[in-house]
Amino acid sequence: MLIFGFGSSVLAQNKNSVKSKVSKFRKNYGKEIYYNYSGDFNYMQSYLDELYLIAEYYIANSKNELLKSIIANKYRLEYSVEQQQRNGKKYTVLGIGTVNEGRITKAQWLYYDAENRILYEYDLPNDELIVFE
Repeated sequence: MLIFGFGSSVLAQNKNSVKSKVSKFRKNYGKEIYYNYSGDFNYMQSYLDELYLIAEYYIANSKNELLKSIIANKYRLEYSVEQQQRNGKKYTVLGIGTVNEGRITKAQWLYYDAENRILYEYDLPNDELIVFE
């Protein structure tokens, strides 16, 4: 299970591996990842920064073929941020993808449990959350 705490966590145990993959992604992609969110939510900048790192980590470590294609073609990566309730639990939801020729393509939806600092991939065909490891 991947727990985001950026301290004593599973993430910290694999710190060199994580840094290596993210560094490699940053070097190869070479662009900023853009994000947008509704003005209805008043996010603190520190939380937006945390979400950026989570999105970047996911992108660098994802096995999602559509996302890999977006990166390989150096399309503009971006993600949306919203809040959703699922089974009585509150999540921050990131829709990662690109906008190309006016078309929005979402490669992956992520659910972030900020309270427990756990990241989930959304499995659309099965309508379930899978812990991202």
